[in-house]
Amino acid sequence: MQSSDSLITSYFGRYHAAYRTSERHAHGSDLAHLIDSLHLQPNSLVLDAACGTGHTTLALASRGHRVVGMDMTPEMVHEAQDLAQSRGLSASWIIGNVDQLPWDPQTFDAVTCRRAAHHFQNLQSFLREAHRVLKPGGVLGISDMTAPTSAIDWLNQLETLRDPSHQAARSANQWCTLLGESGYDVEYLQVSVEPMTPTEWLAPVSTDSLEGNQALTFMNDHAPASILSSDQFLKYRLIITAVKS
Repeated sequence: MQSSDSLITSYFGRYHAAYRTSERHAHGSDLAHLIDSLHLQPNSLVLDAACGTGHTTLALASRGHRVVGMDMTPEMVHEAQDLAQSRGLSASWIIGNVDQLPWDPQTFDAVTCRRAAHHFQNLQSFLREAHRVLKPGGVLGISDMTAPTSAIDWLNQLETLRDPSHQAARSANQWCTLLGESGYDVEYLQVSVEPMTPTEWLAPVSTDSLEGNQALTFMNDHAPASILSSDQFLKYRLIITAVKS
Protein backbone atom coordinates (compact mmCIF):
# COMPACT_ATOMS: atom_id res chain seq x y z
CA MET A 1 0.00 0.00 0.00
CA GLN A 2 1.36 3.41 -0.96
CA SER A 3 1.98 6.03 1.72
CA SER A 4 0.01 9.27 1.74
CA ASP A 5 3.09 11.20 0.60
CA SER A 6 3.74 8.88 -2.33
CA LEU A 7 0.10 9.05 -3.41
CA ILE A 8 0.32 12.85 -3.45
CA THR A 9 3.55 13.01 -5.42
CA SER A 10 2.28 10.36 -7.83
CA TYR A 11 -1.02 12.15 -8.53
CA PHE A 12 0.36 15.66 -8.83
CA GLY A 13 3.49 14.50 -10.62
CA ARG A 14 1.14 13.10 -13.25
CA TYR A 15 -1.15 16.12 -13.56
CA HIS A 16 1.22 19.03 -12.79
CA ALA A 17 0.85 20.71 -16.19
CA ALA A 18 -2.96 20.69 -15.94
CA TYR A 19 -2.86 22.50 -12.60
CA ARG A 20 -0.62 25.20 -14.05
CA THR A 21 -3.12 25.96 -16.80
CA SER A 22 -6.30 25.36 -14.76
CA GLU A 23 -8.49 28.45 -15.05
CA ARG A 24 -10.17 27.75 -11.72
CA HIS A 25 -6.87 27.40 -9.88
CA ALA A 26 -5.32 30.42 -11.59
CA HIS A 27 -8.29 32.77 -11.43
CA GLY A 28 -10.96 31.21 -9.19
CA SER A 29 -12.82 33.77 -7.10
CA ASP A 30 -11.53 32.19 -3.89
CA LEU A 31 -7.98 33.35 -4.74
CA ALA A 32 -8.52 37.11 -4.37
CA HIS A 33 -11.10 36.51 -1.64
CA LEU A 34 -8.62 34.51 0.44
CA ILE A 35 -5.87 37.13 0.09
CA ASP A 36 -8.23 40.01 0.85
CA SER A 37 -9.45 38.25 3.99
CA LEU A 38 -5.90 38.18 5.42
CA HIS A 39 -5.74 42.00 5.72
CA LEU A 40 -1.96 41.93 5.29
CA GLN A 41 0.29 44.86 5.97
CA PRO A 42 2.50 45.96 3.04
CA ASN A 43 5.60 43.84 2.42
CA SER A 44 4.40 41.00 4.66
CA LEU A 45 6.37 37.76 4.81
CA VAL A 46 4.04 34.91 3.83
CA LEU A 47 4.40 31.15 3.59
CA ASP A 48 2.17 29.55 0.96
CA ALA A 49 1.99 25.94 2.14
CA ALA A 50 1.28 23.21 -0.42
CA CYS A 51 1.59 25.89 -3.08
CA GLY A 52 1.13 23.60 -6.07
CA THR A 53 2.01 25.41 -9.28
CA GLY A 54 2.23 28.71 -7.44
CA HIS A 55 -1.00 30.57 -8.27
CA THR A 56 -1.52 31.82 -4.71
CA THR A 57 2.18 32.44 -4.15
CA LEU A 58 2.40 34.63 -7.24
CA ALA A 59 -0.86 36.45 -6.52
CA LEU A 60 0.61 37.43 -3.15
CA ALA A 61 3.92 38.41 -4.76
CA SER A 62 2.10 40.57 -7.31
CA ARG A 63 0.71 42.57 -4.37
CA GLY A 64 4.20 43.31 -3.12
CA HIS A 65 4.55 40.68 -0.41
CA ARG A 66 7.61 38.53 0.24
CA VAL A 67 6.44 34.97 -0.33
CA VAL A 68 7.81 31.46 0.08
CA GLY A 69 6.01 28.74 -1.85
CA MET A 70 6.37 25.22 -0.48
CA ASP A 71 5.19 21.94 -1.98
CA MET A 72 6.23 18.31 -1.69
CA THR A 73 5.86 17.46 -5.41
CA PRO A 74 8.97 18.55 -7.36
CA GLU A 75 7.10 18.78 -10.67
CA MET A 76 4.62 21.24 -9.15
CA VAL A 77 7.39 23.44 -7.76
CA HIS A 78 9.19 23.42 -11.11
CA GLU A 79 5.98 24.56 -12.82
CA ALA A 80 5.66 27.34 -10.23
CA GLN A 81 9.22 28.51 -10.78
CA ASP A 82 8.69 28.62 -14.54
CA LEU A 83 5.39 30.45 -14.13
CA ALA A 84 7.03 33.04 -11.88
CA GLN A 85 9.76 33.65 -14.43
CA SER A 86 7.24 34.01 -17.26
CA ARG A 87 5.36 36.67 -15.26
CA GLY A 88 8.44 38.50 -14.03
CA LEU A 89 7.55 37.87 -10.38
CA SER A 90 9.89 37.01 -7.55
CA ALA A 91 9.25 34.38 -4.87
CA SER A 92 11.26 31.78 -2.98
CA TRP A 93 10.53 28.08 -3.47
CA ILE A 94 11.17 25.00 -1.39
CA ILE A 95 10.31 21.32 -1.75
CA GLY A 96 9.12 19.96 1.57
CA ASN A 97 6.39 18.55 3.77
CA VAL A 98 3.96 20.79 5.64
CA ASP A 99 4.22 18.49 8.68
CA GLN A 100 7.79 19.72 9.27
CA LEU A 101 8.27 23.37 8.38
CA PRO A 102 12.01 24.22 8.30
CA TRP A 103 11.77 27.67 9.86
CA ASP A 104 12.30 29.13 13.29
CA PRO A 105 9.35 30.04 15.50
CA GLN A 106 7.67 33.37 14.80
CA THR A 107 9.04 33.78 11.27
CA PHE A 108 5.99 34.61 9.12
CA ASP A 109 3.31 37.27 9.19
CA ALA A 110 0.88 34.90 7.49
CA VAL A 111 0.52 31.32 6.26
CA THR A 112 -1.81 30.42 3.40
CA CYS A 113 -3.04 27.07 2.13
CA ARG A 114 -5.38 27.05 -0.86
CA ARG A 115 -7.20 23.98 -2.18
CA ALA A 116 -4.75 21.57 -0.58
CA ALA A 117 -5.60 20.83 3.06
CA HIS A 118 -7.88 17.94 2.13
CA HIS A 119 -4.73 16.08 1.05
CA PHE A 120 -3.05 16.32 4.48
CA GLN A 121 -2.93 13.03 6.35
CA ASN A 122 -2.35 14.87 9.62
CA LEU A 123 -4.03 18.26 9.36
CA GLN A 124 -3.51 19.01 13.05
CA SER A 125 0.24 18.59 12.61
CA PHE A 126 0.19 21.23 9.87
CA LEU A 127 -1.95 23.55 11.98
CA ARG A 128 0.49 23.25 14.88
CA GLU A 129 3.48 23.84 12.62
CA ALA A 130 1.84 26.87 11.03
CA HIS A 131 1.07 28.19 14.51
CA ARG A 132 4.70 27.72 15.50
CA VAL A 133 6.16 29.66 12.56
CA LEU A 134 3.60 32.49 12.72
CA LYS A 135 4.49 35.67 14.56
CA PRO A 136 2.24 36.64 17.48
CA GLY A 137 -0.97 37.88 15.93
CA GLY A 138 -0.08 36.28 12.61
CA VAL A 139 -2.89 34.98 10.42
CA LEU A 140 -3.59 31.60 8.84
CA GLY A 141 -5.72 31.66 5.68
CA ILE A 142 -7.35 28.50 4.31
CA SER A 143 -9.40 27.87 1.19
CA ASP A 144 -10.58 24.30 0.74
CA MET A 145 -13.41 22.11 -0.43
CA THR A 146 -16.22 21.43 2.00
CA ALA A 147 -19.84 20.26 2.02
CA PRO A 148 -22.89 20.38 4.25
CA THR A 149 -22.35 18.28 7.37
CA SER A 150 -24.87 15.70 6.15
CA ALA A 151 -22.92 15.18 2.91
CA ILE A 152 -19.29 15.44 4.04
CA ASP A 153 -18.75 11.67 4.41
CA TRP A 154 -20.25 11.05 0.97
CA LEU A 155 -18.04 13.74 -0.57
CA ASN A 156 -14.93 12.13 0.93
CA GLN A 157 -15.87 8.77 -0.58
CA LEU A 158 -16.36 10.40 -3.97
CA GLU A 159 -13.14 12.41 -3.88
CA THR A 160 -11.09 9.36 -2.90
CA LEU A 161 -12.40 7.50 -5.96
CA ARG A 162 -11.33 10.39 -8.18
CA ASP A 163 -7.99 11.01 -6.44
CA PRO A 164 -6.48 8.38 -4.10
CA SER A 165 -4.32 11.08 -2.45
CA HIS A 166 -7.44 12.74 -1.03
CA GLN A 167 -7.60 12.41 2.75
CA ALA A 168 -10.56 14.36 4.11
CA ALA A 169 -12.63 17.43 3.40
CA ARG A 170 -14.00 19.01 6.57
CA SER A 171 -17.23 20.78 7.38
CA ALA A 172 -17.15 24.38 8.58
CA ASN A 173 -17.84 23.21 12.14
CA GLN A 174 -14.98 20.72 11.99
CA TRP A 175 -12.62 23.45 10.78
CA CYS A 176 -13.59 25.77 13.62
CA THR A 177 -13.05 23.02 16.19
CA LEU A 178 -9.65 22.03 14.80
CA LEU A 179 -8.44 25.62 14.65
CA GLY A 180 -9.57 26.32 18.20
CA GLU A 181 -7.81 23.20 19.47
CA SER A 182 -4.62 24.27 17.66
CA GLY A 183 -4.40 27.73 19.26
CA TYR A 184 -6.20 29.99 16.77
CA ASP A 185 -9.07 32.43 17.01
CA VAL A 186 -11.32 32.23 13.94
CA GLU A 187 -11.90 35.72 12.52
CA TYR A 188 -13.65 35.05 9.21
CA LEU A 189 -15.51 32.16 7.60
CA GLN A 190 -17.50 31.96 4.40
CA VAL A 191 -18.82 29.03 2.39
CA SER A 192 -19.75 29.54 -1.25
CA VAL A 193 -21.19 27.20 -3.88
CA GLU A 194 -19.92 26.90 -7.45
CA PRO A 195 -22.10 24.88 -9.86
CA MET A 196 -20.27 22.89 -12.52
CA THR A 197 -20.81 19.84 -14.68
CA PRO A 198 -19.67 16.47 -13.32
CA THR A 199 -17.01 16.39 -16.05
CA GLU A 200 -15.70 19.79 -14.98
CA TRP A 201 -15.55 18.56 -11.39
CA LEU A 202 -13.63 15.46 -12.47
CA ALA A 203 -10.84 17.35 -14.31
CA PRO A 204 -7.96 16.81 -14.78
CA VAL A 205 -8.93 13.13 -14.41
CA SER A 206 -10.41 11.89 -17.69
CA THR A 207 -13.89 10.42 -17.93
CA ASP A 208 -12.60 7.24 -19.58
CA SER A 209 -10.01 6.47 -16.90
CA LEU A 210 -10.66 3.86 -14.20
CA GLU A 211 -10.76 6.57 -11.53
CA GLY A 212 -13.03 8.77 -13.59
CA ASN A 213 -15.46 5.98 -14.39
CA GLN A 214 -15.66 4.85 -10.76
CA ALA A 215 -16.19 8.38 -9.47
CA LEU A 216 -18.91 9.29 -11.99
CA THR A 217 -20.73 5.99 -11.43
CA PHE A 218 -20.68 6.53 -7.67
CA MET A 219 -21.89 10.09 -8.13
CA ASN A 220 -24.78 9.12 -10.38
CA ASP A 221 -25.87 6.27 -8.12
CA HIS A 222 -25.53 7.86 -4.71
CA ALA A 223 -25.29 11.67 -4.83
CA PRO A 224 -27.30 13.61 -2.23
CA ALA A 225 -29.45 16.45 -3.54
CA SER A 226 -27.23 18.97 -1.74
CA ILE A 227 -24.34 17.97 -4.05
CA LEU A 228 -25.92 16.97 -7.38
CA SER A 229 -28.88 19.07 -8.52
CA SER A 230 -30.34 19.31 -12.04
CA ASP A 231 -27.25 17.56 -13.43
CA GLN A 232 -25.00 20.19 -11.83
CA PHE A 233 -22.30 19.26 -9.33
CA LEU A 234 -22.36 21.78 -6.49
CA LYS A 235 -18.79 22.47 -5.40
CA TYR A 236 -18.70 23.97 -1.91
CA ARG A 237 -15.68 26.12 -1.04
CA LEU A 238 -14.74 27.31 2.40
CA ILE A 239 -12.55 30.32 3.17
CA ILE A 240 -11.49 30.69 6.77
CA THR A 241 -8.95 32.98 8.40
CA ALA A 242 -7.72 32.57 11.96
CA VAL A 243 -5.30 34.52 14.10
CA LYS A 244 -2.58 32.98 16.25
CA SER A 245 -3.72 33.44 19.83
